[in-house]
Amino acid sequence: MNSLRARLLAATGVLLLAFIILVGFALETAVSKRMYQAQRDRLQGLTYALLGNAEITASGMFNIPTGVLPEADLARPGSGLYALTLDGEGNTIWRSPSMYGTIQLEQPPAVGAWQFTRATGPSNNTLLVLAFGFRWVVQSGQNYRYTLIVAEDASALIGQMNRFRSTLWPVLFVAALALLIVELLILRWGLAPLRRLAQALHTLQRDEQRQIGGRYPSEIQPLVTSLNTMLANDEARLQRYRNALGDLAHSLKTPMAILHGLADEGGSNTLARQQAKHQLERMNDILDYQLQKAAAAGKRSLARPIAIAPVVARLARALSKVYAEQQVRFTTAVAASLKARIDEGDLTELLGTVMDNAAKYGGDRIHVAAEINANELRLIIDDNGAGFPPDYDRELLERGVRADTTREGQGLGLAVAAELVRSYTGTIELDHSPQGGARVIIHLPVV
Repeated sequence: MNSLRARLLAATGVLLLAFIILVGFALETAVSKRMYQAQRDRLQGLTYALLGNAEITASGMFNIPTGVLPEADLARPGSGLYALTLDGEGNTIWRSPSMYGTIQLEQPPAVGAWQFTRATGPSNNTLLVLAFGFRWVVQSGQNYRYTLIVAEDASALIGQMNRFRSTLWPVLFVAALALLIVELLILRWGLAPLRRLAQALHTLQRDEQRQIGGRYPSEIQPLVTSLNTMLANDEARLQRYRNALGDLAHSLKTPMAILHGLADEGGSNTLARQQAKHQLERMNDILDYQLQKAAAAGKRSLARPIAIAPVVARLARALSKVYAEQQVRFTTAVAASLKARIDEGDLTELLGTVMDNAAKYGGDRIHVAAEINANELRLIIDDNGAGFPPDYDRELLERGVRADTTREGQGLGLAVAAELVRSYTGTIELDHSPQGGARVIIHLPVV
């Protein structure tokens, strides 16, 4: 899960779901306790009313006349409200007209104690039962132990709780869904500056601008400022490097040109003159190689993409003129829309080196192709020359190694190309061309 919004939304959703469940159970428990407490209070009040109307004889007979029952449902059979009295041995000595059968308690309450529980009624229905233990002292001083039980059918209370649950949980989940939608909107609003920054970076890569503009929140603005500073410094540093290297090349090549001129002047020691000229040419090639390697921009994540086809076409035209005497012909297969993030100078140096090598050593037909496949730019240069010698391919990428020793050169061309490719974390392959000559395949990452 790489999206910040998805991560925050998922975390919020989990926390919100846990909160809703906890709140739901807390509300359900609180309401249930309150309803049962209200029922207990009602039964307790009914118990006091019954005790107030109770008649107990000297022999311990317990009776409550029907006419003085505090609730009319106690006089109506099967009404769901019941009352009965047990003696000390647990025998039923009185029951309300609404009651038939008896109610069994596992353990009767102590004298002066209350017991609120559930029990199974005569019709196998669930009853809420409140039992009270007490002693009654008659005028003779004799006391009797009784348990007064008041019970009511719990169906109405259970139905109320079920209706409450059926309303509570849908409301809570609808509220959670509404909160998630609000959270999504808040995240969209809160992460909008990051989306603008990503769009600015994308625009930067398309070279529509070279600085990140706009105002951002205080948490992001330091990052934007640092990126702008880095971009400015990167451009300035690269330009300084190239200017300094250009100055160095100019400064060194002038005295080297003078030395060339002196070596070309007449003299008696022809062998020494040839050796001096050879060493000067070698110094010049090495200097070119080191300057090209140092001036390479290398892979930069915010480099703008450039079109490949114009660079290939420009090099093909230039090299066709350089090797006009050998009648070298260049053909290309590069889509006009093909672009990659690579410094134009590096691409020119890379393709120029390989195409020049192919023109110099590879016959008179050279084909250049380019394609992007699986986030990789592939540059393919084919010729119809003699090709690379077998089991010698990797050594040709090392500086100073040459496959063709019959022509002038220092063996630096493919080494320069290899250095440039490595600066872009790419690879270079030497293979055999379908045209019968050599094939160079360059792989460069495009992301």
